[in-house]
Amino acid sequence: MNVVKKILKGIAVALCVLLILLILLVAGLFIYHRIMIPKNRAFLQENGFCELASAGDYSLNVQKTGNADGKHRIIVLSGAGPCYRFFMKDFAAQFQADNEVIFLSRPGYDGSDDTKEAMTVERVVESYRTALENAGVEKPYLLMPHSLGSLYASYWVSKYPDEIEAVANLDGTYPAPVADPQPQGGKDMFYYLANLGVGDVAFHAFIPKDPNLSADEQRAYDIMYLSTIASDALCSEGEHIDVNKNAAWEALTPNDVPKMYLSFRDAYRTVEEAQAYFDESGYKEELIAFYSEDFTGSDTDREAYACQKYLDEVTEHRSQELEPFAEKLGNCEIRYLPGSHFLYEDKPEECAAIVQDFLNGLDG
Repeated sequence: MNVVKKILKGIAVALCVLLILLILLVAGLFIYHRIMIPKNRAFLQENGFCELASAGDYSLNVQKTGNADGKHRIIVLSGAGPCYRFFMKDFAAQFQADNEVIFLSRPGYDGSDDTKEAMTVERVVESYRTALENAGVEKPYLLMPHSLGSLYASYWVSKYPDEIEAVANLDGTYPAPVADPQPQGGKDMFYYLANLGVGDVAFHAFIPKDPNLSADEQRAYDIMYLSTIASDALCSEGEHIDVNKNAAWEALTPNDVPKMYLSFRDAYRTVEEAQAYFDESGYKEELIAFYSEDFTGSDTDREAYACQKYLDEVTEHRSQELEPFAEKLGNCEIRYLPGSHFLYEDKPEECAAIVQDFLNGLDG
């Protein structure tokens, strides 16, 4: 019995020691994390990755690139998630010689201050407008949203058309009525780990490394990635996606501001195009399985069935979502280039050529 007690006591002592060490480790990581926050911000500012402008109670990163005396002031509005200016590097380069290209980051994103305010479409657009004003960026603006940024651009051009020269929308999210809005996203494990400081050590192994980035760019990428996933604003934005879709849809008002929607995902019109998408996706078998769940024929016909099912879905998206959205915006042409949601990364020159053709039309 005494032996058992000694063993249990030894185990208890060992567990207590491990617990104390764990607490000390977490405390150390947290302290290090808090120390590094201002140092990381200083690095971004000193190396031109962050130019803060007041948006009221917080500041946004208004990063100016390209030709300050160029033809257009292109305001890039990112989709959901961090580090958009790096993903868009090659695409944006196609416009920087002749235009000023400004990467405007939302609260909590890519060097912008965080906030606990609800990220409604109204709040985000007002913070955009205030930050640009305080950064000295002259109107009118040419908005270039991608993905989720489309909600904010659509609201903006409908509410304040006099501020907008044009909109070039890159496969943006369609504002649409949502009958029963549900919160999405929210605070997950990565949010809490990043705020504890664990991300400063552990997440670096999982953050993508791009061989085309310089050492400073990669460090800026890492800083922006970790600070964004740790932000309250990003979590709030996820929770408000459905609400913001409704708000943007209700705000849509046709006007004469020139608009162009460049569709990637809903541009497929032939079986051959769908087949190419499946082949190049990197997850072909998963796509076939998803689009052939109700298929009862032979395996040899399964892939063709899945491609056709996918085409049917894309056709429905165009007629039920994209075209009504463009019509309600007013003066919006739709152009198509089949590809992934991030086609501007894979084919930057081809995507840029379509956008440039639109810009040429503005210049007369």
